[in-house]
Amino acid sequence: MKELLQLLWAPTVQTIAMVVVAALISGVGGTLLGVLLVVTEQGGVLPAPLLSRFLNTLTNVGRSIPFIILMVAIIPFTRWVVGTSIGTTAAMVPLVVGAIPYVGRLVEGALREVNRGAIEAILTMGATPWQVIHKGYLPEAIPALIRALTVVTITLISYSAMAGTVGGGGLGDLAIRYGYEGFRLDIMVATVIVLIVMIQGIQFVGDVFARHFERTGKANSIGTLQRQRWWKISPRYLSIARWGTLGVLLIGIFATVLHERAVTLNKPLRVGVSPIPHGEILQHVMPILEREGIHVQIIYFNDFIQPNLALASGDIDANFFQHVPFMDRFNRDHGTHIIAVAKIHIEPLGLYPGRAKTLSALPDGAIIAIPNDPVNSGRGLLLLQTSGLIKLRTGTKAGTTLEDVSENPKHLKISELEAAQLPRSLRDVDAAVINTNYALAAKLNPLKDAIFLENSASPYANVLSTVPGKENDPRIRALIRALQSPEARQFIEQKYQGAVLPAF
Repeated sequence: MKELLQLLWAPTVQTIAMVVVAALISGVGGTLLGVLLVVTEQGGVLPAPLLSRFLNTLTNVGRSIPFIILMVAIIPFTRWVVGTSIGTTAAMVPLVVGAIPYVGRLVEGALREVNRGAIEAILTMGATPWQVIHKGYLPEAIPALIRALTVVTITLISYSAMAGTVGGGGLGDLAIRYGYEGFRLDIMVATVIVLIVMIQGIQFVGDVFARHFERTGKANSIGTLQRQRWWKISPRYLSIARWGTLGVLLIGIFATVLHERAVTLNKPLRVGVSPIPHGEILQHVMPILEREGIHVQIIYFNDFIQPNLALASGDIDANFFQHVPFMDRFNRDHGTHIIAVAKIHIEPLGLYPGRAKTLSALPDGAIIAIPNDPVNSGRGLLLLQTSGLIKLRTGTKAGTTLEDVSENPKHLKISELEAAQLPRSLRDVDAAVINTNYALAAKLNPLKDAIFLENSASPYANVLSTVPGKENDPRIRALIRALQSPEARQFIEQKYQGAVLPAF
């Protein structure tokens, strides 16, 4: 239970910070957009047809882009705004950008529900456009606006689940990284419970405020119709709701500020890792580095692309998740200059049984799943060749693709899947080639469960990587010493029992 609470604490704070800040900023920006959509249309109080069409098009485009694509696409903009493209603060930028068009449409709908007769009455009294907006539209639409903001805040919680793509953390990232990919049902359940409590609280507060303004109402200074105050919420509960909302806002803002301030003041060595086994190994050697006065900020990533992009852009100082063939391919494809500075361990690639339990039991036309990234896909094909299942026209060269299969006597159907999904595909395929980190997370023992395993002569040792100019940084050298220390060797050998091998 203590471990579970410790795991939940930081992601909960990160989620609150992301959602609160994004809701506040997108709420203001979206309200402005929604007002402009209404008042600039033909027949509005500030008719501007060209501007109206432009805003409508911009809003539709913004709502059409899937959030995960938006998050990656605007990385340069995110870096320009907050100075980095990774972390909780960086995740707030795409959250705001993605939410503003959504808020704008909800605000537009709320304003269109305002009684048109009341607006015309205000206009006949000689009100200016600003007075119509400030004294007419917005006061009359307050209940609908509150409900809209409530919906947006809850939606932002679901969007924040993708923050792990940029190392932003949060509850969604915890559920995916430790729960789903780590096969930890307790973490999945605990995360869902926290999210349910959080969403129920937001919905309750939103409903309380919306009902209060809807049923209480008030006359504005222009003299529009006053609603009858036939129901009044208890001052005690209204006070709790108000102070509770303010408390959540302050917690989110202060948590973000304090976190960023601590990071800035400590000037940590920022290292991007895959959670298992890289994150576990790095966590184990942290005390060695702390004794030397070096603080390491571990940033977890759920994919194999962002850690290198973050390193190349300077958002992190080093990463620890890849082997040299993958790094070289990435450098060629992206024009980067990432370098390896130390070999740490080898994770033998394995072929794991699905419906077929042995190599000889694989039927004609068997379905074999392999990783879909270029390097591990080729590595998987080489493993199938070594096992005698196929032959490749490229021999043992790296960079092999499915088109290089020259002999396939069993007519295997080789399917490429996202590496993290491979353990869960075992029920649907006859066998699957799985990276050791994902196999370990799925509680598969490479030495016992794999029906064929890469040998120790594999050139795919996982390395600590950085960029030219940082390889002699004293902190990097200290990190290398820690990762290649006797303590690290002992941990790897005892923890993984031969499924992960020291490479130093």
